[in-house]
Amino acid sequence: MTREEMLHRLKKTLTPQRYAHTLGVEETAVRMARALGVDEEKASVAALLHDCAKCCSLQEMHAYIQNDSIAQTVDMSMRASGALMHGPAGAARARKEYGVEDPEVLHAIRYHTTGCAEMSKLDKIIYLADMVEPGRRSFPGLAQLRALCETDLDAAMRMALQSSAEHVKENRQALHPDTQKALQALTRQEGPNG
Repeated sequence: MTREEMLHRLKKTLTPQRYAHTLGVEETAVRMARALGVDEEKASVAALLHDCAKCCSLQEMHAYIQNDSIAQTVDMSMRASGALMHGPAGAARARKEYGVEDPEVLHAIRYHTTGCAEMSKLDKIIYLADMVEPGRRSFPGLAQLRALCETDLDAAMRMALQSSAEHVKENRQALHPDTQKALQALTRQEGPNG
């Protein structure tokens, strides 16, 4: 499926605000990919489709993962939350309706909300682009996070994950285990002198 075909379909299935966000994520992801030597086409596709299931009901999200191998990676806390569930549902929808077969692109879509222990550069780019795209509503540290995205991908991920963890804690919710694992992995990489 061409980019134009994807855009046409997305425009019909997303709200105008979500569609604008998606274009901002794509622009940011492609720019980051170019700077970091990551495949720009993969970054574009993953960014365009990262929220392809976001406007679906939780029931529709469950239907997308049913009979899909991705269902094995979805725990009960994720199944109860549309905010978390749209990642795995989006990956399943990208495969089923948009013909995406690239495992790296599907992985980036799947984990763009929670992160995970073993994140590729593409995974990190999509996670970060989602947080820092130009239309994103401001939050404490956004300018610093945007600057870090240009210079240090792992430091940007640590900051983004810590910001997410604080947001979850402020809302008296439990941090998803995948996010905990992502933070732990990045902290280990940083080492004792980081």
